Amino acid sequence: STARPGAVPTASSLSARVLCPRSPPSWVPTSGFRSMAAMASLGDDGYAAVSCLSELEDPGAAATALGVFSVAFSVFIGLPQVYKIYSRKSARGVSFLTLGLGNIGSFLYVLNLTILHYNQIALSVSGDFAFWLKAQRSLTFVWVEFLNALSMLAIYPVASYYASDDPVRVKFSHLNVDFTIKTREATFYGFLVQAAVVTLCWLPAVFSFAVDGRCEPLAGYGNALGLVVAVIIICKFLPQLHASLNAQGSHSLSYVTYGVDAAAGAVALAQKVFVTHERLSSWLPPVFLHALEIAVLVINYVNDRKHGGRGFGGEFGGGNVIGEHGAVGIQENPGRTGSNRYERVADTDADDVYAREGSESTYDHRDPWESARSGTGESLER
Repeated sequence: STARPGAVPTASSLSARVLCPRSPPSWVPTSGFRSMAAMASLGDDGYAAVSCLSELEDPGAAATALGVFSVAFSVFIGLPQVYKIYSRKSARGVSFLTLGLGNIGSFLYVLNLTILHYNQIALSVSGDFAFWLKAQRSLTFVWVEFLNALSMLAIYPVASYYASDDPVRVKFSHLNVDFTIKTREATFYGFLVQAAVVTLCWLPAVFSFAVDGRCEPLAGYGNALGLVVAVIIICKFLPQLHASLNAQGSHSLSYVTYGVDAAAGAVALAQKVFVTHERLSSWLPPVFLHALEIAVLVINYVNDRKHGGRGFGGEFGGGNVIGEHGAVGIQENPGRTGSNRYERVADTDADDVYAREGSESTYDHRDPWESARSGTGESLER
């Protein structure tokens, strides 16, 4: 507003205009608005000024309520998956590669959002507690993604505990790598790799925030992280798609966790685009992720229905889960005819041991329902 008529705006003046509105929202204290102006005057990079979010939003009551619900909801998103794995005492059908990529992607996504929202975060602490609380409406998705990352992280150790400890061969011929490792040992080392990657990516940001305290110096790094996260988000559910196709059903993969996540993704997409005006890198990649989630759930549902709803047990209170080990029990094999068309199928790692030591070796392939009604043969519970 003070530039000479016809003068070409400089990067510094453009930065000030982008970062600072002519007047602050009514609830922003003058001291906070001055902090915003000071940050704008310090930034000479027009690219960083556009990338960094430095104005506090003032959403309406409906958008605020939706934000509160999203934050609360994100805390519980991973719990149905944890419960299903625990109740079935098995991690069959769950891809550890998808879980690991998800953990890395989630915490790098939080870092990406923290960097691009850091000026808002700094501004939020410039007033009293009431001002800080109102300012959190601009940081809704920082909180949502942080709590979502913690909730989904809880799945990994539970799945690792209930994974079958079978040997896994790791072979890369072109690198002359060929060794065998137990599944649980592999998941442990996988977790260490995840922690190392996330820590190394966070360290530069933590150091810069401690020294400079602004978004602008890290804007390029934040956007580069956004691209990495985009690739991870797009690709991370592909191993789960492969695992579900091989498993021919959901088994221990939760319909609730990933179904609700896909539905919530549609709501979050609208809120990110129209309410908080997030950058393209923060909302476009999840569109591909949620499309893959829906595809996996549809494939699992079709296969579970073909096998008598075996994947529903432990989550919806239905399915053919019987016995203390969570076995599917006995099911019909479409490839067989006559008295041999029934076979016993184990759904869990614990049940694999039970089957080898117990009834599987003595099962005579008769129709289990006829045996139960006539009182001959082994009972269904057996």
